[in-house]
Amino acid sequence: MTQQELLLALKDISPPEEPGWWLLAPGHLAILLLVAVVIATFWLWLIRRRVHRMFSAARLELGQIKGSYAHHQDSQRLARELALWLKQVALQAYPERQLEGATGSSWLRFLDSCLGDSSFTRGDGRFFGDAIYRPQARFEADRMLLLTERWLHAVKPRLLQRGRN
Repeated sequence: MTQQELLLALKDISPPEEPGWWLLAPGHLAILLLVAVVIATFWLWLIRRRVHRMFSAARLELGQIKGSYAHHQDSQRLARELALWLKQVALQAYPERQLEGATGSSWLRFLDSCLGDSSFTRGDGRFFGDAIYRPQARFEADRMLLLTERWLHAVKPRLLQRGRN
């Protein structure tokens, strides 16, 4: 070929092809999908952990009260600790109800409404109305502990709901 023929065979510079609508390679897509799944799993784990924190804290504190009572066997101290625990958990579960000043029969009716029966107004729980303020009030410690455990499990959905907010 001559030089003239070679020059005629040259073609003009053409721009590159338009890129396709999908720029990522399949491997990059797989990595992005894996990262998204890991992030979503971690996020759900954090939410679940936060949601169960209120209930777990209340259950742990009740366990500590029970353990303390097993050691000291002072029923008046147990009564005060359970009454305080009930109030604290109720305030966490129902902050909109303004329960700080609830006492006596209104407090017992509230506790019954959570439990769905009359264990506090007519049963063993009526002790929490005003008897805890009497120096020598008598009550069954084991029954009180069981009642407070039942109440905690009754308000568990509310504690879990509050933990989500």
